[in-house]
Amino acid sequence: MNEKWKSISRMGLIYLFVILATLVSNSWYQQVRTQNYIDRFEEEKGLKILDEISDTYKITMENYSNYKLSREMKQRLIDKLSKLSHDLHRVDESIHSEDVVHRMDFSFIYHDIKLVKLALSDSTKDDIVPVIVLHAMEGLGDLKKEITYIRYR
Repeated sequence: MNEKWKSISRMGLIYLFVILATLVSNSWYQQVRTQNYIDRFEEEKGLKILDEISDTYKITMENYSNYKLSREMKQRLIDKLSKLSHDLHRVDESIHSEDVVHRMDFSFIYHDIKLVKLALSDSTKDDIVPVIVLHAMEGLGDLKKEITYIRYR
């Protein structure tokens, strides 16, 4: 009977060791994949693009508050936001080719850019430009927090 319990406990320890080794290696693998995902985002200049979008929003607010948001300035801002949105979409497509547990979702950034461009292109919506831009800046801040969270998980 004692020999039977030794055999059962030995097999139980072996199974426990295999399960723990599997869990640890899977966790390590996911962490490495996520770090590579963030590194690729940085290599593709994703953070730089997000900073440029944020700077464009700041310029928009500054020009709005100084009453310098002319038709030409609006068109330049719209063109710049369109270019940055296209660049971010290119980065998004290139980094999402990998299988990663925690992906970054840029859909709300694209939506905010679209809303800002619509508000800037329609002169009847001049009074809501600051609200839309501030909302978009808040979304960018949330995305940057998410990137930091994913990186240091």
